[in-house]
Amino acid sequence: MPAHNHNSKIYIACVILTGLFILLLINPDSIIESGRKGVNLCLNIIFPSLLPFFVVSRLILDTGAIYPIGRLFEPVMKPVFNLPGNAAFPLIAGWLSGYPAGAKYTADLYEKKLLTQEQAQRLLAFCNNSGPLFIVGAVGTGFFGSSQLGFTLLLCHVLASITVGIGIGLASRIKKQPDLKKAFPTENKPAALSGRLLANAIVDSIMILLRISGTIIFFAVFVQALDNIGFFRLIGKIPALVSGIDYSYNDIIKVFFAGSLEITYGLYILSMSYSVPAQLKIILTSFLCGFGGFSVYTQVTGVCPQEFKLKKYFYGKVLHGLTAALYSPVFLKDAAIAAVKNNSEALYNTGYSCILSFLYITTIAIGIALISGGKSIRKTKPHR
Repeated sequence: MPAHNHNSKIYIACVILTGLFILLLINPDSIIESGRKGVNLCLNIIFPSLLPFFVVSRLILDTGAIYPIGRLFEPVMKPVFNLPGNAAFPLIAGWLSGYPAGAKYTADLYEKKLLTQEQAQRLLAFCNNSGPLFIVGAVGTGFFGSSQLGFTLLLCHVLASITVGIGIGLASRIKKQPDLKKAFPTENKPAALSGRLLANAIVDSIMILLRISGTIIFFAVFVQALDNIGFFRLIGKIPALVSGIDYSYNDIIKVFFAGSLEITYGLYILSMSYSVPAQLKIILTSFLCGFGGFSVYTQVTGVCPQEFKLKKYFYGKVLHGLTAALYSPVFLKDAAIAAVKNNSEALYNTGYSCILSFLYITTIAIGIALISGGKSIRKTKPHR
């Protein structure tokens, strides 16, 4: 039986990869162009914005500068998040640098034995976030033409991250966990700041960024290949074919699937949609910025140690997206007016549309979480 299941998985993988190979041959010009855009994104935004942060963070860890930082934030991190003070570094850097900086710094702290595996996995669930450059610059100003909307989305995003972190910290207190002082590792012998240390930090950072860039380029090409065959248009029409739901809500399905694969592309087509009301745009944008998409998830798997169990991270990001979507109606009024200025035909100022859209996103997100969780449970269920 196990051999049969193994063979079935091989056949399924063969079919999927063969289909993907064929997709790449359809309209190769658009595939090349999407790959070129992915490369430009990495060279013009990813490398310049993340490389300095990665290098400096590595030097902070190697020179021992992390220890006074940890002692400084210990009075805040321990009671609020049930984490040692060192965990403040990935959290703050994740807010400032964007995906996947929080995951990278968490992995570095774990590698330096400054966090236990349990602490690192909890921290990872809420410290890997979209940065202000992406939310305010690309999404708010670039896609929706409103920096005010960008700052509103950023506020919802950070508040949701803190909320999820507090919730995870409270849950960890219920379970029997090692005392933080006992789990807090002894300080490693710091290295002196030198040219060799800087060179090693640069090489390490470039190798990580190459992994991240490869993931971004692949997903840019993959999403374009799906778009070439009309996959997202077909997904968007399914609700109308099944239940006759108004088409203005069907676009949510299309955007959700596209954004769940690659967040930038999904938010772009959302901003260009004229049939989705402004409130729904903001709520869905908040969710996607919090969730991050499977492209970001793949980047996280590339920077984290293999022993990390990323199921908690996935659930944390789903919860982050839902919480950010829930916060967005609180700041909706002015942001919605700014967003609708150039991008929507109508603005529905009713609480019903906000509630409906949030429930809609919640249902889809919970479905993804349950499916993923069910697979994990079946894999880990002990034999009797």
